[in-house]
Amino acid sequence: MKILKIILIILILIILIFLAGILFLPEYLSYTVNEKDITLEVQPGDNLRDVAQKLADLNAIRSETFFYYKGRNIANNIKTGEYVIYPQMPIENIYEVITKGNDSKTIRITFPEGFTLYQFATRLEENGLVGKDEFIDATEEYFEKNLSNYVDNSQMYFSLEGYLFPETYFFSEKQNAEEIVQWLVDTLNDKWTREMEEQREKLNMTKHEILTIASLIEREAYNDEERARISGVIYNRLEIGMPLQIDASVIYGKGEGRDHTSIITKNDLLEANPYNTYVNRGLPPGPIASPGFNSIIAALYPEEHEYYYYVMGKNGHVFAQTYEEHLKNVEEYRKMQ
Repeated sequence: MKILKIILIILILIILIFLAGILFLPEYLSYTVNEKDITLEVQPGDNLRDVAQKLADLNAIRSETFFYYKGRNIANNIKTGEYVIYPQMPIENIYEVITKGNDSKTIRITFPEGFTLYQFATRLEENGLVGKDEFIDATEEYFEKNLSNYVDNSQMYFSLEGYLFPETYFFSEKQNAEEIVQWLVDTLNDKWTREMEEQREKLNMTKHEILTIASLIEREAYNDEERARISGVIYNRLEIGMPLQIDASVIYGKGEGRDHTSIITKNDLLEANPYNTYVNRGLPPGPIASPGFNSIIAALYPEEHEYYYYVMGKNGHVFAQTYEEHLKNVEEYRKMQ
């Protein structure tokens, strides 16, 4: 009996290790580990295995085997040349550049968490990759082809707002707007795990609603520690039909997704606008920015509590259950100004 228990424990440990590998290993192996820029030379006759071995010899990747098997679909499209491999470069980017050819320059662009779609478009144009309007048109085309049957965009300023994942990308200057949009959306979809989808279903929310909540959290949270708590406030208010009263949403609506200001007036809070969460109950029509992964997780896993209010304090937001308590916190905040 004792031996059976030991065997059972060992089997459980093996299963847990296997599951951990499935969940975390791909992310761990998906980025380069070189500390400085290095040059990868792809010579005539080199195949994908050769490229994987060279990257391993250059100490740029953690797993030669993972690189090869993940990139098998591009094995016949590799072009010779010299390519710059950057630190923390997603291996998907390496596949992209070695199939485009070395007559194409690699352009590194970082999109911070909380960037709006219009800011994505502006940064792409500033880096000479694609024009702002061209990119925005491409996002609308993507929406019509892929999301129009599931998402109502009638009141949204930019239909794909919130669906472009914010991080650092390594683009080829040969990439067009459609390819860039596909990449940005695919990155979000790749990070959306089966567990996240199951949690979304438990919450009885659409992916669009989760991304909307995540974007509100992204623009409101002072730090990672309070994201889930702010998420809990949003869910608490939604549950009782209380207006969300989120300034960041009002700001987004005031600027119609393009102009951003940190200043809002009392009149702004009264203005009829689909993104005015003081006037309208429930969620705004869609996301107000591109949320990072931590905000998406917070939207999926809100902290359970009885808070309905929060205001900025000395080192982050101060939360309250009642309006009276909230007013005291507001007064304390004003004293700090």
